[in-house]
Amino acid sequence: MSRRALVLGATVFVFLLPASCSSAGEEPAGLSDGTTTVPATESASAAPTDQPTETTVPGDEPAEPAPEPGPTFTPPYLPPGEERTVELLTELPIEAPGDATDEELAVLQGAGRFMASWDAVLFGAGDEQSGILRTAVDPQLGRLLNYMIESVSKQRVVVGEPTQLVLRGVSVDGDAAEVDVCTIMRDWVQYIGGTPEPQPEVERLVLTMTLVDGAWLASDTEQADPAPCE
Repeated sequence: MSRRALVLGATVFVFLLPASCSSAGEEPAGLSDGTTTVPATESASAAPTDQPTETTVPGDEPAEPAPEPGPTFTPPYLPPGEERTVELLTELPIEAPGDATDEELAVLQGAGRFMASWDAVLFGAGDEQSGILRTAVDPQLGRLLNYMIESVSKQRVVVGEPTQLVLRGVSVDGDAAEVDVCTIMRDWVQYIGGTPEPQPEVERLVLTMTLVDGAWLASDTEQADPAPCE
């Protein structure tokens, strides 16, 4: 499993990342906001004055516009016929306990952002697209940067639904914190050189979070017994 390999693998510090890792996939497609600019010469006063006044019938109010989809990304290295797009999320939600402190809520937000970046890395996004440089620090950051370099050489990518996170516990001690989460990864398949390999659906991680310049960033991860998550 790609995520397990990153947890257990030895740390290798990377100081210079090849440009190819930042462009492993396509750039997220820009989305229009659908806004149309009306010329200043056209105004309401120019409309015919003999038109009947529209009356709104209760229940006929216009429907609320559907929310626009998030940025999408096309994973690289997929064989012909298997191409797909995935949504690059900026944060994976982690439901906090009702009595969580403001500090614990901040830690969980940082953990959710890191896990979204980690998903993006596995899906083939580069360092900028994934946001991993803004959500992690060494040694975990070094592992992920090396993973991206290795993925380019192996033509490796993972596809599937965004990870669902179920919180088991969170603790804060000064500038350090731990987040214990179950990770549910539905329909995940890893491709290496176009060859598919189904991945485990449930794992459990203990994230070490470190406070850096006012932001909680992931500095380490540890695999834990997944039995409580199943």
